[in-house]
Amino acid sequence: MKRFALLGLIFVAGCGGGPTVVALDGEGRAVAGAALPADGRFALTYRHSVYKAAAEERFKATEGGFVLDAIASRDGRVLDYYELDGDRTREGDTWVLHPYEPAHFRTMPLAATRRGQRTLVTSSERVPLYGGPVHLRLVVNR
Repeated sequence: MKRFALLGLIFVAGCGGGPTVVALDGEGRAVAGAALPADGRFALTYRHSVYKAAAEERFKATEGGFVLDAIASRDGRVLDYYELDGDRTREGDTWVLHPYEPAHFRTMPLAATRRGQRTLVTSSERVPLYGGPVHLRLVVNR
């Protein structure tokens, strides 16, 4: 599914029968989402509120929800901010932290403000989550 804005209304289009990652508003309505690739990987990109740097939280869908697989940013302080133990690697000019104990989620609350510009990313889609309801919950539907 993908979010389409038209005359201030949000429409969510279906995306077939496979697994999806979906953002729900406070009433539990789907306001945005995307089909998951075969490997179940997706990310949330955003602008870090403290360091004003681009950041990315990388996830992988699991049977019971999803797991935080890595955190990435060109600014290493963003990784420090999470205070997680793990392996740090480089992908070009980007630092990547792979936590030793990844966080598991069935649902994850998030704030989707214009300032943070939180965006849902899959291998084939970039879906902005900001510009609609600010308080969202992220879920993986199978």
